Amino acid sequence: MKKRYLSVDHEPALAGGSEFRGDPSEHTAEPTGPATDELGVLRDSIAVEPALPHRRSTLPWQTWMEERRGRCTMIGNVSVTLLAALVGGPFAIAGAMFSAGQGFGATVYVIIFAPVAEELLKQSGMTYVLEKQPYRIFSPLQFVFAAVLSGAVFASIENAVYLGQCAAAGGDVARLAAFRLPVCTTVHVVCAAVASLGLVRAWRRHLTHQRPAELADAFPYFLAAMILHGGYNTWAVLLGPR
Repeated sequence: MKKRYLSVDHEPALAGGSEFRGDPSEHTAEPTGPATDELGVLRDSIAVEPALPHRRSTLPWQTWMEERRGRCTMIGNVSVTLLAALVGGPFAIAGAMFSAGQGFGATVYVIIFAPVAEELLKQSGMTYVLEKQPYRIFSPLQFVFAAVLSGAVFASIENAVYLGQCAAAGGDVARLAAFRLPVCTTVHVVCAAVASLGLVRAWRRHLTHQRPAELADAFPYFLAAMILHGGYNTWAVLLGPR
C-alpha cells in the first residue's frame, strides 16, 4: 500500500491512459515561471536565499550594479533625478484632489489621509529610481534635491488652485497669498525633505548589505513627515487660515 501511494511509479500524472484527468483550471491558469527582468532574477537567486546562509553571496548583485553603472552617464543620472522630482509633485496633487468636499469627512481626510498620500506621492519618482534603477544614484543629495523640488512644485500648484478659488469667490487674494506662499510652501518642502531622508537611509543600507533596497527602512522618516504635515493641517483647520 505504501509503495502504491508514495512511489513515483504510481504517480497518476505519469501513468498515461484514462485513469488520470488533470484539473480543468490548469488550461486557463496564468503561466508560472521564474522572473524575467534583471532585478527579479537577482531577487529570486539562490545566492540571496535567507534560509541558506552558507550559500548567500553578494557577488551577483555587485556585478550587476557595476555593469549597469558603467553604462550610465552623469548627465543621464541627473536627468533621471530631475524627472523623478518633477513627477512627484503632480502625482501628489492628484492624491490631494480627493480632499474636495465639506464636513467632518473632509476634515478627517485633510488631517490624516492627505498627509499620508501626499508625502508618499511626493517621493514616488525617487522611490521608483531606488527600486528599479539604483545604479543611477550616486549621492544622497539626489534624494534631498528631488524632494525639495517635488515639494516646491506641489506647493506652487496647490497655491495657484487656492488663490484661484479665492479670487473667484471675491476673497482677499493678497492676504491669502501673503500667508500661503511663505508658510505653506515651506511646510511642503520641509516635509518632503524629511521623508527623503528615509530613502537615503534605505539607499545606504542597500549599499552596505549589497541587496535590493527595502522601503521598510524608509518608514520612520516617512512617518515623521506625515506627522509633521498632519500637525500643520490640524493647526490650519482649527486655528489658522488654509
